[in-house]
Amino acid sequence: MAAMKRADAVAYAKNHWFRPTDDNLVWAKSFAINVVTLKASLLAKKKVEADWEPVFLRKIATDVSTGTPGEADGLYFVDPAHVGTKFLEKDIPASDRFLAHDWFGTAGVPGSPGGLNDCTAYVSHCLVAGGVTYLGPSSPGDVWPTRGAQQIYNLLSERPATQVKRLTNMAGEADVELVFKALAHIVKPGDVLTFARNGRNGHCGMLVTVDSTTGDARMTCHSTLDHADLPGEGTWQIRTTPEHPFVSVLHFSHDDPPLGALTALAGWWTVTMGSSTYYYFLLQGGGCRWVSKKPTGAGAPGSPKGRGHWFAGTTADSIVIAWESGTVDEVTLAADKKSFTGKENRTAALTGAVGVA
Repeated sequence: MAAMKRADAVAYAKNHWFRPTDDNLVWAKSFAINVVTLKASLLAKKKVEADWEPVFLRKIATDVSTGTPGEADGLYFVDPAHVGTKFLEKDIPASDRFLAHDWFGTAGVPGSPGGLNDCTAYVSHCLVAGGVTYLGPSSPGDVWPTRGAQQIYNLLSERPATQVKRLTNMAGEADVELVFKALAHIVKPGDVLTFARNGRNGHCGMLVTVDSTTGDARMTCHSTLDHADLPGEGTWQIRTTPEHPFVSVLHFSHDDPPLGALTALAGWWTVTMGSSTYYYFLLQGGGCRWVSKKPTGAGAPGSPKGRGHWFAGTTADSIVIAWESGTVDEVTLAADKKSFTGKENRTAALTGAVGVA
């Protein structure tokens, strides 16, 4: 895979977050909605005008099984005067809009086969626009293949670390927030988040803004509830719901700062936290492993307790180790680069010494 063009991925997102992707398909949970065909049908029924365009608008959707209302998106056709300027149903006169497909579909209940479910297809379109390979159709005109959150998680996780690094693997919200803070200089727009429960991913989004100092990030997922172009919207944290509370961060690594002379740190380190001792193995390529039992071999452990990636910090004498569990170590190296001090998750003090002690 060539270097990802982050700006192109974000540009596609900004152009399509409120309307269908350029294949004219919007995916429900069990079928595709072709907006060209749908518009022709609605024109024949005189429900819409010839120049109206398909968009998503925020509305109040009611779960008919409980009577509970809530904000959600619907697929509408609207007068072109409102396209890209108004994103709430209530802000467009009824005479200028038509609801073509509701959030819950015709059944009106969560999880129904007709409910809108287009987020992963949209995110994968954004990534393909940014040059990411093997997510789109193999031949022009084929149906878009990457449509499930678990599917995109698998496809990206399987790539070598020179292309994609999984910074967290189904970690809790608070842990992921710390990872973003510690790696604010690493995580960038175009990186992907998936959201899971019980080991299964059910939602997907792509980052569109990241504050390189604080790590504050905003994402998009084909919804008016998730895009930074709307004031106050797009925080990834709103998606860590009971439905899918655990977050994986899939980071495109082609533009990571080189480790340079820090590659000399590769090998075993003995790390102490309180009364506990752990053994870290740093790989020259930026991967890392840890074990709790004192190693006997010089090479990387084959069955570690945990895996992660390590990065150059924001100063010449610092590194950041992000474990896939969501734990993050920020450490400062001694002048001789043979020991370090730091903190885990910004609270627990830790020390490290080169080699196995």
